[in-house]
Amino acid sequence: MKTLITLIVTTVMTFLSSTLFANEMEGPVKFAKVETIVDHYIDATLRGNIELVDHMFTNDFYYSTPNSRSSENIKKKAMVKYLKSLKNVKMECESDYKFIEKNEDCSIVQITTTFENFTRNDYVTLCNSKDGWKISNVVVTYPVK
Repeated sequence: MKTLITLIVTTVMTFLSSTLFANEMEGPVKFAKVETIVDHYIDATLRGNIELVDHMFTNDFYYSTPNSRSSENIKKKAMVKYLKSLKNVKMECESDYKFIEKNEDCSIVQITTTFENFTRNDYVTLCNSKDGWKISNVVVTYPVK
């Protein structure tokens, strides 16, 4: 009887350990909603919370500012490095976002950030893949007031 109990406990513990280990292997954004990824992007860019920056961008991500005279294009590696340099830096601004397009596969969000002297619009495209919602590109504009 003691052997049977030990065998059952061992089997249950093995099952639980393998299940928990498998869940840890999942990406931290795999089951996040699109709104959660948008909130994490805002937290990273404006509030210095870099918790998920390694996981919230697609591998072919790019960031651009096409309205400046010298257009700037940034890839994922540079963006992640830049956001990590902002760790715990909080911007003095207000932000809000609205969905321009939202469906199960792809969404476009306009994030409006208002600073004291200017406004910035981030147009963020998010795609839903096997790894969950991830940001594929960001286009930044500075509208004239």
